[in-house]
Amino acid sequence: MIRFEDDDRTRGEQHVLGAVLQGKPLHPGVWQTLCPEDFAHDLHGRIFRHAERLAAVGVQVNPAAVYESMRQDRRKHQPAPALDGVADYLEALSCSKSNPLHSAHIRALAAFHNASIEQHTARVASARGSK
Repeated sequence: MIRFEDDDRTRGEQHVLGAVLQGKPLHPGVWQTLCPEDFAHDLHGRIFRHAERLAAVGVQVNPAAVYESMRQDRRKHQPAPALDGVADYLEALSCSKSNPLHSAHIRALAAFHNASIEQHTARVASARGSK
């Protein structure tokens, strides 16, 4: 099984991805600016990118669909990131039954949300500076 750090931001990323993989919509007012680059872990960003692509073409986002999308993308791009353990990790993310009102869950989501806002602000400032 793929393992990451056990910090609030990583757990927040995992909660967001778990919600996406379970078909639970993210609140648009809070998460509308979320993009793959906001994830600290490359794999999490890739999962989010594939989920976004699937949703954009009307495909139900679930672990199997995301994995297949990643697998097809891997065939097109060589060298491509390995997919060892990814199917099991997607399944584990989608089976998370954490209590959304649990304080640790809220703290983790807040940590990820705050970090993504900081990254978005930095990208916007950088884009304005390069014009």
